[in-house]
Amino acid sequence: MIDIHAHILPQIDDGAQSKTMAFEMCEMAARSGVTDIIATPHMMDLYASDEFSEKVNVRVDFMNRLMEEKGIALRIHKGAEVFASGDILFSPDLHPFTLAGSRYLLFEFDFGEATLNFAKEVAGIILSQDLIPVLAHPERYRFTLSNYENINRLADCGVLFQCNIGSLTGELGKKEAVLAREMLNAGAVSFLGSDAHRVKFRNTDIRGMLSSIKEGKKKVDYAKIEPLLTENPAKLLRGEHVENPSFATLKKKLF
Repeated sequence: MIDIHAHILPQIDDGAQSKTMAFEMCEMAARSGVTDIIATPHMMDLYASDEFSEKVNVRVDFMNRLMEEKGIALRIHKGAEVFASGDILFSPDLHPFTLAGSRYLLFEFDFGEATLNFAKEVAGIILSQDLIPVLAHPERYRFTLSNYENINRLADCGVLFQCNIGSLTGELGKKEAVLAREMLNAGAVSFLGSDAHRVKFRNTDIRGMLSSIKEGKKKVDYAKIEPLLTENPAKLLRGEHVENPSFATLKKKLF
Protein backbone atom coordinates (compact mmCIF):
# COMPACT_ATOMS: atom_id res chain seq x y z
CA MET A 1 0.00 0.00 0.00
CA ILE A 2 1.00 3.62 -0.55
CA ASP A 3 0.07 6.44 1.81
CA ILE A 4 0.05 9.78 -0.03
CA HIS A 5 -0.84 11.94 3.00
CA ALA A 6 1.02 11.64 6.32
CA HIS A 7 2.69 14.04 8.72
CA ILE A 8 5.62 11.79 9.63
CA LEU A 9 8.56 14.19 9.37
CA PRO A 10 9.95 15.19 12.78
CA GLN A 11 9.53 18.69 14.19
CA ILE A 12 8.29 20.47 11.08
CA ASP A 13 4.54 20.85 11.72
CA ASP A 14 1.85 19.49 14.06
CA GLY A 15 2.72 15.90 13.14
CA ALA A 16 5.63 13.89 14.56
CA GLN A 17 7.07 15.89 17.45
CA SER A 18 10.40 14.04 17.66
CA LYS A 19 12.66 11.72 15.70
CA THR A 20 11.55 8.90 17.96
CA MET A 21 7.88 9.54 17.18
CA ALA A 22 8.65 9.82 13.47
CA PHE A 23 10.42 6.46 13.55
CA GLU A 24 7.56 4.81 15.45
CA MET A 25 5.04 6.13 12.94
CA CYS A 26 7.09 4.83 10.01
CA GLU A 27 7.68 1.48 11.67
CA MET A 28 3.93 1.15 12.30
CA ALA A 29 3.21 1.95 8.66
CA ALA A 30 5.64 -0.70 7.42
CA ARG A 31 4.14 -3.33 9.75
CA SER A 32 0.74 -2.36 8.37
CA GLY A 33 1.80 -3.21 4.81
CA VAL A 34 2.73 0.27 3.59
CA THR A 35 5.72 0.33 1.23
CA ASP A 36 5.78 4.04 0.41
CA ILE A 37 4.75 7.20 2.23
CA ILE A 38 4.61 10.69 0.81
CA ALA A 39 5.50 13.03 3.64
CA THR A 40 3.10 15.96 3.49
CA PRO A 41 3.95 18.57 6.12
CA HIS A 42 1.68 21.60 6.21
CA MET A 43 2.90 24.35 3.90
CA MET A 44 1.41 27.49 5.40
CA ASP A 45 3.58 30.28 3.96
CA LEU A 46 4.17 30.25 0.23
CA TYR A 47 6.62 33.13 0.59
CA ALA A 48 8.95 30.92 2.66
CA SER A 49 9.22 28.18 0.06
CA ASP A 50 13.02 27.87 0.05
CA GLU A 51 13.23 27.45 3.81
CA PHE A 52 10.35 24.95 3.80
CA SER A 53 11.85 22.88 0.96
CA GLU A 54 15.22 22.71 2.72
CA LYS A 55 13.60 21.46 5.93
CA VAL A 56 11.63 18.83 4.04
CA ASN A 57 14.68 17.64 2.07
CA VAL A 58 16.83 17.26 5.19
CA ARG A 59 14.16 15.36 7.10
CA VAL A 60 13.17 13.07 4.23
CA ASP A 61 16.81 12.15 3.62
CA PHE A 62 17.30 11.51 7.34
CA MET A 63 14.22 9.28 7.59
CA ASN A 64 15.17 7.26 4.50
CA ARG A 65 18.67 6.67 5.90
CA LEU A 66 17.10 5.63 9.19
CA MET A 67 14.79 3.17 7.45
CA GLU A 68 17.80 1.61 5.70
CA GLU A 69 19.81 1.39 8.92
CA LYS A 70 16.92 -0.28 10.75
CA GLY A 71 16.16 -2.64 7.86
CA ILE A 72 12.63 -1.31 7.39
CA ALA A 73 11.27 -1.68 3.86
CA LEU A 74 9.65 1.73 3.62
CA ARG A 75 10.44 4.53 1.18
CA ILE A 76 9.60 8.11 2.09
CA HIS A 77 8.94 10.66 -0.64
CA LYS A 78 8.86 14.46 -0.52
CA GLY A 79 5.57 16.28 -0.60
CA ALA A 80 3.46 18.92 1.12
CA GLU A 81 -0.08 19.77 2.10
CA VAL A 82 -0.51 23.31 0.84
CA PHE A 83 -2.85 25.53 2.84
CA ALA A 84 -4.92 27.51 0.37
CA SER A 85 -5.15 31.04 1.70
CA GLY A 86 -5.47 34.16 -0.42
CA ASP A 87 -1.70 34.07 -1.03
CA ILE A 88 -2.04 31.03 -3.26
CA LEU A 89 -3.84 33.14 -5.85
CA PHE A 90 -0.62 35.08 -6.39
CA SER A 91 1.89 32.23 -6.06
CA PRO A 92 4.36 32.29 -8.96
CA ASP A 93 5.19 28.59 -8.79
CA LEU A 94 3.57 25.72 -6.89
CA HIS A 95 5.73 22.99 -8.43
CA PRO A 96 8.12 22.71 -5.44
CA PHE A 97 5.24 21.43 -3.30
CA THR A 98 3.91 18.61 -5.46
CA LEU A 99 3.59 15.01 -4.30
CA ALA A 100 6.82 13.07 -4.95
CA GLY A 101 7.81 15.39 -7.77
CA SER A 102 4.67 14.56 -9.74
CA ARG A 103 2.11 16.95 -11.23
CA TYR A 104 -0.26 16.28 -8.33
CA LEU A 105 -0.62 19.01 -5.69
CA LEU A 106 -2.27 18.21 -2.36
CA PHE A 107 -4.05 21.24 -0.91
CA GLU A 108 -6.43 22.07 1.91
CA PHE A 109 -8.62 24.92 3.15
CA ASP A 110 -9.68 26.44 6.42
CA PHE A 111 -12.35 24.01 7.61
CA GLY A 112 -14.95 26.63 8.41
CA GLU A 113 -14.22 29.61 6.18
CA ALA A 114 -13.71 28.19 2.67
CA THR A 115 -16.43 28.66 0.05
CA LEU A 116 -17.16 26.91 -3.23
CA ASN A 117 -16.23 30.00 -5.25
CA PHE A 118 -12.86 30.33 -3.52
CA ALA A 119 -12.22 26.59 -3.93
CA LYS A 120 -12.93 26.84 -7.67
CA GLU A 121 -10.62 29.83 -7.93
CA VAL A 122 -7.81 27.93 -6.21
CA ALA A 123 -8.33 24.91 -8.46
CA GLY A 124 -8.06 27.20 -11.47
CA ILE A 125 -4.71 28.58 -10.25
CA ILE A 126 -3.33 25.07 -9.76
CA LEU A 127 -4.54 23.90 -13.16
CA SER A 128 -3.12 27.02 -14.82
CA GLN A 129 0.34 25.86 -13.72
CA ASP A 130 -0.21 22.50 -15.46
CA LEU A 131 -0.68 20.79 -12.11
CA ILE A 132 -3.46 18.50 -10.93
CA PRO A 133 -5.34 19.63 -7.81
CA VAL A 134 -5.94 16.98 -5.15
CA LEU A 135 -8.15 18.23 -2.34
CA ALA A 136 -7.22 16.77 1.03
CA HIS A 137 -10.05 15.40 3.21
CA PRO A 138 -13.01 17.00 1.35
CA GLU A 139 -15.29 15.38 3.91
CA ARG A 140 -14.15 17.83 6.62
CA TYR A 141 -15.08 21.25 5.23
CA ARG A 142 -18.21 23.15 6.17
CA PHE A 143 -18.99 24.08 2.55
CA THR A 144 -18.96 20.42 1.46
CA LEU A 145 -20.67 19.04 4.55
CA SER A 146 -23.50 21.52 4.17
CA ASN A 147 -23.98 20.85 0.47
CA TYR A 148 -22.71 17.60 -1.05
CA GLU A 149 -23.32 18.98 -4.54
CA ASN A 150 -20.25 21.19 -4.04
CA ILE A 151 -18.20 18.00 -4.44
CA ASN A 152 -19.67 17.63 -7.93
CA ARG A 153 -18.90 21.26 -8.77
CA LEU A 154 -15.25 20.83 -7.78
CA ALA A 155 -14.97 17.58 -9.73
CA ASP A 156 -16.33 19.42 -12.77
CA CYS A 157 -13.36 21.80 -12.39
CA GLY A 158 -10.87 18.92 -12.52
CA VAL A 159 -10.29 18.47 -8.78
CA LEU A 160 -9.44 14.99 -7.48
CA PHE A 161 -10.26 13.97 -3.92
CA GLN A 162 -8.24 12.32 -1.16
CA CYS A 163 -10.35 11.16 1.76
CA ASN A 164 -8.96 10.19 5.15
CA ILE A 165 -9.28 6.53 6.07
CA GLY A 166 -10.05 7.62 9.61
CA SER A 167 -13.14 9.39 8.32
CA LEU A 168 -14.46 6.10 6.97
CA THR A 169 -14.08 4.51 10.43
CA GLY A 170 -15.93 7.38 12.08
CA GLU A 171 -12.80 8.50 13.93
CA LEU A 172 -13.15 12.10 12.76
CA GLY A 173 -16.87 12.57 13.38
CA LYS A 174 -20.27 11.25 12.32
CA LYS A 175 -21.03 13.87 9.67
CA GLU A 176 -17.57 13.47 8.19
CA ALA A 177 -18.02 9.69 8.12
CA VAL A 178 -21.32 9.95 6.24
CA LEU A 179 -19.88 12.22 3.54
CA ALA A 180 -16.67 10.17 3.17
CA ARG A 181 -18.67 6.96 2.78
CA GLU A 182 -21.08 8.57 0.31
CA MET A 183 -18.12 9.78 -1.77
CA LEU A 184 -16.39 6.40 -1.68
CA ASN A 185 -19.50 4.45 -2.60
CA ALA A 186 -20.28 6.85 -5.44
CA GLY A 187 -16.77 6.45 -6.87
CA ALA A 188 -15.80 10.08 -6.26
CA VAL A 189 -12.58 9.35 -4.33
CA SER A 190 -9.25 9.01 -6.16
CA PHE A 191 -6.95 8.48 -3.17
CA LEU A 192 -7.14 7.44 0.47
CA GLY A 193 -4.57 8.53 3.03
CA SER A 194 -3.92 8.21 6.72
CA ASP A 195 -3.35 11.93 7.38
CA ALA A 196 -1.43 10.54 10.34
CA HIS A 197 -0.16 12.92 13.00
CA ARG A 198 0.62 10.64 15.95
CA VAL A 199 1.33 7.05 17.04
CA LYS A 200 -2.03 6.55 18.74
CA PHE A 201 -4.95 8.67 17.55
CA ARG A 202 -4.75 9.39 13.78
CA ASN A 203 -1.85 7.04 13.19
CA THR A 204 -0.26 5.16 10.29
CA ASP A 205 -1.83 1.77 10.95
CA ILE A 206 -3.77 1.59 7.70
CA ARG A 207 -4.35 -2.16 7.96
CA GLY A 208 -5.87 -1.67 11.39
CA MET A 209 -8.20 1.03 10.07
CA LEU A 210 -9.24 -1.17 7.16
CA SER A 211 -9.99 -4.02 9.56
CA SER A 212 -12.12 -1.67 11.65
CA ILE A 213 -14.10 -0.70 8.55
CA LYS A 214 -14.59 -4.30 7.47
CA GLU A 215 -15.31 -5.84 10.86
CA GLY A 216 -17.52 -2.98 11.95
CA LYS A 217 -19.71 -3.51 8.89
CA LYS A 218 -19.63 0.15 8.01
CA LYS A 219 -21.78 1.25 5.09
CA VAL A 220 -18.82 1.14 2.73
CA ASP A 221 -18.27 -0.59 -0.61
CA TYR A 222 -15.07 -2.28 0.59
CA ALA A 223 -14.09 -3.45 -2.91
CA LYS A 224 -13.55 0.18 -3.95
CA ILE A 225 -10.91 0.81 -1.28
CA GLU A 226 -7.89 -1.17 -2.55
CA PRO A 227 -7.25 0.77 -5.81
CA LEU A 228 -7.22 4.01 -3.82
CA LEU A 229 -4.31 2.71 -1.73
CA THR A 230 -2.46 0.80 -4.43
CA GLU A 231 -3.23 1.40 -8.10
CA ASN A 232 -3.87 5.14 -8.12
CA PRO A 233 -1.04 6.10 -5.74
CA ALA A 234 1.36 3.90 -7.75
CA LYS A 235 0.40 5.79 -10.90
CA LEU A 236 1.06 9.04 -9.07
CA LEU A 237 4.54 7.90 -8.01
CA ARG A 238 5.33 6.83 -11.58
CA GLY A 239 4.14 10.18 -12.92
CA GLU A 240 1.23 8.61 -14.77
CA HIS A 241 -2.26 9.99 -15.27
CA VAL A 242 -5.00 9.15 -12.79
CA GLU A 243 -8.35 9.34 -14.52
CA ASN A 244 -10.88 11.81 -13.22
CA PRO A 245 -13.61 9.56 -11.83
CA SER A 246 -17.07 9.65 -13.30
CA PHE A 247 -19.73 9.44 -10.61
CA ALA A 248 -23.39 10.14 -10.04
CA THR A 249 -24.37 13.49 -8.56
CA LEU A 250 -23.90 13.52 -4.80
CA LYS A 251 -26.83 14.85 -2.82
CA LYS A 252 -27.08 15.19 0.91
CA LYS A 253 -29.65 12.86 2.39
CA LEU A 254 -32.25 14.17 4.82
CA PHE A 255 -32.72 12.21 7.99
